[in-house]
Amino acid sequence: MSTLTTELFPALRAGSVAPAKDRVRPVLDSDVGQIRDLWLRAGGKDVLTSTSLLTRLFFDSPWRDDEFSSLVYEDASGRLLGCLGITPRPMLFRERAIRAVVGHHLLVDASRGGARAGIELARRFLAGPQELSLAVWNDFGRRIWTSLGGSVSPFHSLSWTRALRPARYMLRMLRHRGLPLSAAIPLYPACHAVDATLGIFRRRAVPARASDPLSDDLDVVTMLSYLSAFASDRALKPRYDVATLSWLMETLGEAARGGHLHKVAVRTSSGRPLGWYVYYLGVSDTAEVMQVGGKDEALRDVLDHLFDHARQRGAVAVTGPMDARLVGALSERHCAFHRPRNTWALIHSRDARIVETIHSGDAFLSRLEGAPWLEIEA
Repeated sequence: MSTLTTELFPALRAGSVAPAKDRVRPVLDSDVGQIRDLWLRAGGKDVLTSTSLLTRLFFDSPWRDDEFSSLVYEDASGRLLGCLGITPRPMLFRERAIRAVVGHHLLVDASRGGARAGIELARRFLAGPQELSLAVWNDFGRRIWTSLGGSVSPFHSLSWTRALRPARYMLRMLRHRGLPLSAAIPLYPACHAVDATLGIFRRRAVPARASDPLSDDLDVVTMLSYLSAFASDRALKPRYDVATLSWLMETLGEAARGGHLHKVAVRTSSGRPLGWYVYYLGVSDTAEVMQVGGKDEALRDVLDHLFDHARQRGAVAVTGPMDARLVGALSERHCAFHRPRNTWALIHSRDARIVETIHSGDAFLSRLEGAPWLEIEA
């Protein structure tokens, strides 16, 4: 264990060498129950307590490769002290196929052994043969990652949010910051009234246009064609096919059992494609955008369509991942930019060109290329 790592985790200075019988090993089918318990002890959402979903994520991925197996850290008694999900994600870097892997969640026991487990799991992960490692972890994971030579992407650590019903959105923010429920309940009717009034003014101020974009349900084949047409000029981009993208959409659909996954293709009235978006809307009434894209000159229309689509389905706000080409349009639409609490986008590559490409914004990386099921609230 490095000096830097022990400085970050003082509790491990004494006895920092893992006990002889503790080990990191590939995950097994029989580990699913303990992984579920680790997830709940870490304060995770109910969405990952489904045994069938956990099995699908760890063992049924179309990208599964024994060289990039998910890992667990096991003590001498056979008890799991940590788990790291690992999913290969084929990508293209300057039109060359590369092996990227995503650390899709890091779960550790709340003990000194758990801290050691997190370090050893991350060390094994980053020592793999992949050209690019990606993760979105909390501050504990960030400190481990950077101590092992990885870096933080400040830009991709940010999210954007557009309030669709501002009064109700502000009330929710106050609730998150400690406003008692007893104080919030009397304010709900007033907030609904304010939002309804603002909606009337918004409709009067923005008259319908004869050329307003139209939409269709987004199927996998259409989504692949849009990705090829509108993200092909990025230096770094994901590489999907019908089978892998279908699996991903089906997995998101299973995870979204408490809400609905919306997949929309946006086009002109003559049928010319403009872009697409995928978002989840659940009980929180916040639309969680998994991916949005389109022609550069049409991104404003695509975003406007997204906001109207989510508003009509009762969303209070829309939030999504940062993309360099969206910043101007998002700013013009009064979106707020912020970093979700205790969340960091992490990257690691032995090729400095790949790292620079991500930091410079020339990569198409959405929540679909990470662990989108963790964005879904049951």
